[in-house]
Parts: sequence; C-alpha cells; structure tokens
Amino acid sequence: MVSSSPSWIERLDDLHLLTPLRIALTVAVAWGLTVLVRHVVRRLVSRTIGLPGVDPARAEARQRALVGALRGVVVGVIWTVAIITVVSQLGINIGAFVATATVVGGAAAFGAQQLVRDVIAGLFVLAEDQYGVGDEVDLGLASGTVERITLRSVRLNDGDGRIWTVPHGGVPRSANLSKESVALLDIEVARTMAYDELMAEAGSLCQTLAAEPAVAAVLVAPPTVVGVVKITDDRLVCRVKMRTLPGGADTAKGALRVLVVRSFEAGRLLVPMPSGPVVQVHTSPVNTSDD
Repeated sequence: MVSSSPSWIERLDDLHLLTPLRIALTVAVAWGLTVLVRHVVRRLVSRTIGLPGVDPARAEARQRALVGALRGVVVGVIWTVAIITVVSQLGINIGAFVATATVVGGAAAFGAQQLVRDVIAGLFVLAEDQYGVGDEVDLGLASGTVERITLRSVRLNDGDGRIWTVPHGGVPRSANLSKESVALLDIEVARTMAYDELMAEAGSLCQTLAAEPAVAAVLVAPPTVVGVVKITDDRLVCRVKMRTLPGGADTAKGALRVLVVRSFEAGRLLVPMPSGPVVQVHTSPVNTSDD
C-alpha cells in the first residue's frame, strides 16, 4: 500500500522523530493559547469593570480576582486537552483513563455541589460589585466589615472580636452599608411646649451639631429635622435625621444627645412629665376610743 504522506514526514517517522515533534507542537500550541488567553481575559475584564465612575482601587481588586478565576478555568481546560493529546501520541490507550476520569469527575461534582454553588455566586458578587473589602455589610447570617473576599466566601469582622466566614452560596440577600448610614434620634419633650419653639430649637441643635469638627468629619449632609413623629397625652416626639459615613452614626447620635441634655438643662426644651398612672395613698384616722 502506497503511503499518501509526504516523504519528509515518512523520513521523520523512520527516525522516530515524528511523535516527539507532535508532542512539542501540542505543548507549543497549548503554551501559545495560554499566553493569548491571559491577555484576552485581562482586556475583557478591564473593559467590563474599568468603566467611568468606578472607584479605580475597587475596580482593580475586583479585576484581579475575576482575572485569576477566569484564567484558571480556561488554562486548566487547555492543558487538560493538551495532556490527553500527548498521552495519546505516546500510544497509550486513553479510553480507560477517560472512562475512569468521567466516573471520578461525576462523583466529585456530585460531592462538590455546594462548592460549585459558592464559586458561581462569588463570581456574580465580584462582577456586580455587590460588596468589597472595607464595606459595611449585612448578610443576614452575619454583619460587619468585609476583611477579605474570595470566590468561595467572604470574611467579616463584626467589631466585637468575632470573625465570620460566610459562603457566598448561603447568602440569599445582602445589604451594603458602605455608601452611607442614616442615624435617627427622637427628642421627647413635654406636650405643653409650643410647636414653633420645638422646631426652632431642633433646627438650632442641628446647626450646632454640624459645626462640631468631630461630627462634621462623618456627616454626608447637614442634619435635618423630620418633625413631630408622635404625639401622646404628655409629650411630643421630634425626630432628627443624620446621614453619615459608614460607622459614623454612633458618633453623630452621641454628640446630639449631649446637645439635647444641655438644652434641657438650659430650659430651652421642656422635660416631659413621667408617664403612667399616679398612685395616691389615702389614709384614714384610727379611732382608738372605746365604745
């Protein structure tokens, strides 16, 4: 039977160089695809995440995480195919190997369902920028400051010395408090206090609060008076709203409480009378005379 292969290929085959060349070519192609994938994935992710208006540092952190994950998946597939091709070039029957790998892979996939779920959820968390390192978040299962985030889980510090590790797949919903916090403080005064005087004093307290350097550093906007939110028989409840940076709500509320106490002491706010029924004790004279 006459071979249809070129003479130089037959010559390489006679010298037992054809198989090594095929293996070298396979490795070279896999290496070239790996280099290409690294550049393509980086450019694709940078164009997706590095959009105008996105914090550069935050975008860079997300980009590194996503690029590493996508690179690992694609490069793993490339080199898996390359290794199978090299093994087949060596004349080894890969049928049994593929069958065994299929069974093992299926069993591993079944046992790693939760892990796959966590990783897929983590990809969406990073891609959608739901939260990142330094954010104040409430994940339902735990809340605190994000210290570290990976494809599988997020690590939180709740401020009380506890470190929480929460898998992404176990978070049905999340609340990101990193943009700003809203602090509300109710001021209770006597029902007999004039409404205009109450509003004027509450507005003055807001102006004084905004002028304090320690409070101004955590305020996003000047404090505002919401107004009277509750009326009872003996008191009025006036609410003040303060928009602060993450973690600044306690500072603003504490400073406002001090100002409110000083207003009560100066008589600019009327102290409400204690609520509740008044218990009166009636005494009757004791008759000690004999009948």
